[in-house]
Amino acid sequence: MAGSGDITPDESLYPIAVLIDELRNEDVQLRLNSIKKLSTIALALGVERTRSELIPFLTDTIYDEDEVLLALAEQLGTFTQLVGGDSYVHVLLPPLESLAQVEETIVRDKAVDSLRLLAPQHSTTDLETYFVPTVKRLAQGDWFTSRTSASGLISVCYSRVSNHVKSELRQLFKSLCQDDTPMVRRAAVSKLGEFSKVVETEYLRTDLVGLFTNLANDEQDSVRLLAIEAGIAMASLFRQDDLEAQMMNTLRGATEDKSWRVRYVVADKLVELQKAVGNEITKNDLVSAYCSLLKDPEAEVRAAAASKLKDFCNQLPQETREQIIMSQILPCVKDMVTDMNQHVKSALASVIMGLSPILGKDNTLEHLLPLFLSQLKDDCPEVRLNIISNLDCINEVIGVRQLSQSLLPAIVELASDAKWRVRLGIIEYMPLLAGQLGPEFFDEKLSSLCMSWLTDHVYAIREAATNNLKKLVEKFGRDWAQNTVIPKVIQLARDQNYLYRMTCLFAINVLAEACGQEITQRMMLPTVITLAGDAVANVRFNVAKTLQRIYPVLDGSALAMHAKPCLEKLTQDGDFDVQHFASDALETEQCTLMTNTSTSEISLALHELSQFLYPTERLDVKALSIHTCLALTATKEGRQSLINESDDKFLTQICTLLLEDNQESIRFDCLLFLINLTADEEISLKLTTKITDDNFWFQILSKLLNPDYEHADAACKLLSNMTHSVENGEYFIKYYDEKYPKWIEDIIEAFLTINFNKKQNKLDYLSAILANLTQIKSFRKRLLQDGEGLSSKHSMLRKLFCFTNSTYSTIRRGSVACILKNCCFDHEYHYHLLKENDDFLCALLHPLAGPEDFTDKENEELPVDLQYLPPDKVREKDPDIKKILLDALLMLCTTKSVRLYFRRKNVYLILREYHQQETNRVLDLLCEKIIQILIGDETPEYDNLLTDVDIPNDLVQKFEQVDQKEADEISKQPD
Repeated sequence: MAGSGDITPDESLYPIAVLIDELRNEDVQLRLNSIKKLSTIALALGVERTRSELIPFLTDTIYDEDEVLLALAEQLGTFTQLVGGDSYVHVLLPPLESLAQVEETIVRDKAVDSLRLLAPQHSTTDLETYFVPTVKRLAQGDWFTSRTSASGLISVCYSRVSNHVKSELRQLFKSLCQDDTPMVRRAAVSKLGEFSKVVETEYLRTDLVGLFTNLANDEQDSVRLLAIEAGIAMASLFRQDDLEAQMMNTLRGATEDKSWRVRYVVADKLVELQKAVGNEITKNDLVSAYCSLLKDPEAEVRAAAASKLKDFCNQLPQETREQIIMSQILPCVKDMVTDMNQHVKSALASVIMGLSPILGKDNTLEHLLPLFLSQLKDDCPEVRLNIISNLDCINEVIGVRQLSQSLLPAIVELASDAKWRVRLGIIEYMPLLAGQLGPEFFDEKLSSLCMSWLTDHVYAIREAATNNLKKLVEKFGRDWAQNTVIPKVIQLARDQNYLYRMTCLFAINVLAEACGQEITQRMMLPTVITLAGDAVANVRFNVAKTLQRIYPVLDGSALAMHAKPCLEKLTQDGDFDVQHFASDALETEQCTLMTNTSTSEISLALHELSQFLYPTERLDVKALSIHTCLALTATKEGRQSLINESDDKFLTQICTLLLEDNQESIRFDCLLFLINLTADEEISLKLTTKITDDNFWFQILSKLLNPDYEHADAACKLLSNMTHSVENGEYFIKYYDEKYPKWIEDIIEAFLTINFNKKQNKLDYLSAILANLTQIKSFRKRLLQDGEGLSSKHSMLRKLFCFTNSTYSTIRRGSVACILKNCCFDHEYHYHLLKENDDFLCALLHPLAGPEDFTDKENEELPVDLQYLPPDKVREKDPDIKKILLDALLMLCTTKSVRLYFRRKNVYLILREYHQQETNRVLDLLCEKIIQILIGDETPEYDNLLTDVDIPNDLVQKFEQVDQKEADEISKQPD
């Protein structure tokens, strides 16, 4: 018998046998996975067997789904060391050559990328012996696919081969540029600029210029537009005198091309061309070409040219810049100001202000200001806003006085524009304008305008106007505020329109902090108290909210003498909403009275209480002290006071009572104190350092997992609060890993065991702790591990699947659904969640399934656990849980392999039936999105993640409009 270290012949063949077996499997995902493990298999085989067995096998078996071939092409580009290093890199060329000829574009491109990576790793001899022949075979292939791939390979090997081979490569590239197939010519011209940088100067003139000229005059506009970029790259390689003779005629012709798409590219790349050709040719040729593009019959071309106005003018020769702009460019710009197309005008408005620093004050006043005024009055809101947002450019040139005389009248006119978004744009610009004008000039010109916005009929304008006032007060100071702003704000309290009286309160909300205590109490507080007697309930409950908002600004006497009596009266109001908001405000007021006392008084009070927080203290005294502290945790302000003003000893005493006191009621009150305190995430973050007993959290978990612990549910809630944030979650994972190595297994075991706790604690919130921790990627990975690696078959996660369809507890169902959803965030784990069986999918789908009467054929296509469901099967009723499950399915759909898996498992059937009976519009729309993905066609160029798809800006805007429409529909639905 062979020793344990020996390998039998059969065993040595195992890796390649497994690969062959997996590559022949019907499951695409399995084949894809085997390709992604190629590096592991190659390591197992060793470099010699990888060269002699694995690479030939891959070369002979290239016939598969595009996603498998794409993965193979990518893997081979990193295989150099696995085949023995640079000396043997040529053995990777045959499979990549085959991949570079396939029909799918993304596979070919990836194969070419890998070949380009491998080319520098060849020695000069190997390059001519192996790589160049590969390029030749591709360039002379019968199918256009191979010839397009060859275009990208010639430049990477050209500089390192002999002159004879260089001549052959130039001839090959020439043949590709003259190919009968447009796709090949497109590929060749896209690499022409790159090739021109490695070719010798003499051949640049004799060979490549002619190719560029032919391609720039090609019958296909898709070829001609790519030639523009190549021309720019080549132009930078010529001296000025050669450039005019060699290329400028062709480049000039491109600006007048019959295809607007070509002219668009010229306009878009004009500044790059300008830098490449230099000042003299720019002055003689490009200026006239640019003017021609500004007058182009196609709006898209004019818009592209207009967007380059500032950059183009900045690049003009400094000695003739002003003369060229004034005599040639500015007349075209004047015509564009009145262009019929709003996109052209908008593009121009975004850059035209940039001409002011170039032309100087006199020319700006004489020639540009009339254009700015015209654009400020344009019918298109975007044009006006683009001008407003760039006023600082002109202000630097002509000064604020001149600006106010010329443009402010137009701005004032816009402030009364019929379109509220235009008015909103003016408001947002006002603080900047105020800083430029100064308080005196601002009061004279714009103060009344700012106050008029407070009575606008659109709420968004009134809200923006109040925030604008705060910024102005911060800029001009409190004296300006009490003389100019506050009297006018208070005047709104007497307006007949209740909306304006509410605006008065909103303004006081934001101005109180900026104006300070003295002004708030003297001028604004009496107005708020007066409005408490308003006839409109909406005004009265906003009084309560305003008092709550300005508490921090008021002193203790103002709170006690004015705010508190007012709120107590409002709690007896006949309107329920007024009572509610007044009660909330009154609770806050009690805590604010405490926080407004001195820090030393609070610290002293807590210190006095702490003297009674010992296990040996009398029960009645302990209970009263704890209840006093517990009362403070009922409000946010009270909790903040406790955490900020107490020392570490105070919290340590609470923790000691919780763990050691003999009285059950004391232990529970201490636990309740910590639960309330940690309800604020900010406080829970501080508590990990505030509690100095290093074993406290270990003991809490140990007690929680003790079947005889009477307050296990409360302990669960405490840990749930503490792990709510990612930062704390990471802290507790590290802490429990050190203190309690099997903590995860024990938590899950306790959670799975019904009636685990003998004191009637259900331990439902254990799942909330797990859900919080699954926000952290490392923890999610641990739930998926089964001892041998990532898997869902024997992992801890699998044990939780049954609870998504359990009637035992809504908390459990919801939290477990959250855990499964969080595990779907990592697209690289999607395969592991689903690879072993259908359990994970069934855990998500079973709650959404009902007693559907599918045909036998339809049932057979479903996962086994979803087949022939009983007539009394009831769907999940909780809308929040249903949304979590649908979100998880949608996240899984971002991965292509999962989408294919979902289609094989007929997930669409379950979702179709669910969609037909769902009445909640939010869930209905979410389900529709998943269904649309499943029934849609796969786009080959987007191989895997939908989240990686680049969406054009115009489509983004359309999608946002659709989303807004959906949101509007949902908001109109009754609750």
